[in-house]
Amino acid sequence: MADGPYDAIVVGAGLVGATAALALGRAGRRVALVDRRRPAATRGRLGFDVRTVALTPACFEFLGVDVPDARVRRMRVWEEEGTGYIEFDSAAVGCDALAHVVEVGATSAALWQEAEALDGLDVHCGAVSGLSEGAAAMQVSVGDATLFGRLVIAADGAESEVRRLAGAEVLGRGDFDAALATAVRTERAHGDTALQRFGRHGPLAFLPLPDARCSAVIWSQDRAVTERLGALDDAAFLAALDTASEGVLGPLEAVDRRYTFALAQRLVRDFNPRPRLLLVGDAAHTVHPLAGQGVNLGIEDAARLLDVAEGATDLGRPNLWRGFARRRRARAESMVALMTALRSAYGYGGPVGRWLRNVGVRGLDATPAAKRWLIREAMGDGVVARAL
Repeated sequence: MADGPYDAIVVGAGLVGATAALALGRAGRRVALVDRRRPAATRGRLGFDVRTVALTPACFEFLGVDVPDARVRRMRVWEEEGTGYIEFDSAAVGCDALAHVVEVGATSAALWQEAEALDGLDVHCGAVSGLSEGAAAMQVSVGDATLFGRLVIAADGAESEVRRLAGAEVLGRGDFDAALATAVRTERAHGDTALQRFGRHGPLAFLPLPDARCSAVIWSQDRAVTERLGALDDAAFLAALDTASEGVLGPLEAVDRRYTFALAQRLVRDFNPRPRLLLVGDAAHTVHPLAGQGVNLGIEDAARLLDVAEGATDLGRPNLWRGFARRRRARAESMVALMTALRSAYGYGGPVGRWLRNVGVRGLDATPAAKRWLIREAMGDGVVARAL
């Protein structure tokens, strides 16, 4: 500790953690970024990482790195066996894009490379095995090294080791089965349009990729169904996906590797369980990927913590983060509630349920002011989003 403790130690070099570390480092803070290993870009058979996320324009800009992206300029949402649909267009709110789809591996690798080059930001590879709090700093054991920081920011994911070591309480909001992610090549171009179809067993989303005829796919269903789909050969899987998507982009010509992951919605009771410890991203909140808001919430966390840190001499002083923790938890809780409500609404079967949804969706699609409000809130630029 020859140079004194770090202003902040960020554990987790995913999109949220690396973005938070870079934001603090660019603001002149002395920062350590810790992860088990250096992130690496991966490519599948179609030339893309099947792990993708759709970032709001504000979150994409806040990354501060130049990475390939596909712009979502329009979005179409409809229901299996339904007659109503809703379309969103970035032009309605005067924006170039509703979202930017980026590959997780390539973006994480670019952020790490940027962190390595930034003066005052040190990167460390190793597993966190210990956490203790002193009067003036937190002590973090990373492999054979010991780091000291005024503040520890846990951004190490849904199964956060820092959160476990700190004994922070996690409140479950139910099991949301599983999801399958992959990429496909289609006969027709996606036209910069994201597609979301609500089926009887869960939502199916197509997100545009930089190749006009390739789309990322996220398909959420019952865990047993998801596992069965993951085990099918390519031809059988493409046939099932073609049926589920109603051939909206024409015949499906090729599929990349598939991976499945469990879904749940959880919130930590206190995002600031100790004065010198802050939880952000999936370490603090996990939400259903229904609207693709999980990573966006985490990057919002990173942006908001920069506001609080401005002007503070000691980032771990008592009560500095209490307001941040309350506001960010309220923001995450509102998103969890919205995802739960949407899932419940589309889970209500029968002709009456479909009729009610179709009437509501057609009414919303015919109300431009309401659609503009929804777009801005989803982009993190609405009144509610900015307040939290």
